[in-house]
Amino acid sequence: MAEKKGFKRLKPNDPLVKELAPGNYPWWDTLVERSHTDKKISIQVRGNYLNVYSTMGNLLKVEMAGGKLVCKTHYKYLIDDLADEYVVLRAESDHLAVKEPSCPLVTSLLEGKHLQRVQNNIAAHAGLEKTIQSKLVWHNRNTLLDAEIAFNEEGEQGDNTDRKTRIDLVNLDKRSNTVVFVELKQLSDVRLHSGEVNQQISKYIAFAQKQKENIIEAYRNVIEVKTLLGILPKTWELATAKIERVEPRPILAIACSNQKYIDDWKRDLEKKLDTKQLAGLYFFGTNVDLNLKSDKNKEQFLVDSVPVEREAENTACFPIAP
Repeated sequence: MAEKKGFKRLKPNDPLVKELAPGNYPWWDTLVERSHTDKKISIQVRGNYLNVYSTMGNLLKVEMAGGKLVCKTHYKYLIDDLADEYVVLRAESDHLAVKEPSCPLVTSLLEGKHLQRVQNNIAAHAGLEKTIQSKLVWHNRNTLLDAEIAFNEEGEQGDNTDRKTRIDLVNLDKRSNTVVFVELKQLSDVRLHSGEVNQQISKYIAFAQKQKENIIEAYRNVIEVKTLLGILPKTWELATAKIERVEPRPILAIACSNQKYIDDWKRDLEKKLDTKQLAGLYFFGTNVDLNLKSDKNKEQFLVDSVPVEREAENTACFPIAP
């Protein structure tokens, strides 16, 4: 019988999890340890593989194929440093030939200077939103369950399905043990000002309602898998957290460059947003705590199920255009 489709994550007894058990591959253990200190690196669990991100670019896809461990990265990240940005071409009678070697490649991914080159290449392709997302992943690492969540109407189905919708972050609200999705936008995003984001949020809600039980099971598995692999230290709060429910309404987190932009645009945006579809509306600069609390730049709407609290918030800001 074919496996029932739906949102899922690796289970603790999956062959990949057993293969990557601490001590089996020193390179993997090194990468896991680095994820605890390198603010750019995060490791996320998928339905049948693992993603290792750097600045939220896919540094590695790690999976089992044919009973063997396979790791993949994009060739564009492996371009090594060139002494000259121009490639010499050899003029021949009927064509121009590329002189070899035209493009030196990184030869050992985790070796110090090579890893730095790969991370620099990824950062160059990342763009501002991925950079902001990466900072939020690090800042909320004690409660963050997932990042870059792809789904279609039947749930997350791997890499080879039709076009999917993506949710930026999944956080476990530590006061209510609730899974909460987070959509990240820059203040300059036209979808905010046109109201298009309301349709996007509606898809998230429908997905969360339809896949509620699968989501709870999937992220219970994520916590256990990350703990087994050492990705989630046992001393962290998330390692012993209990997932009790899913909040279908997401948090909309809007990155702004300073308080003046927040004050100038907040009221106008609230008129265009269907806040009944939101668990929270957060405006932020450098970092934001994704748990459900309120302050002058964070409004949460779940007063019926989660008490409203107020907190001091770090308002240092990115240089983001309005």
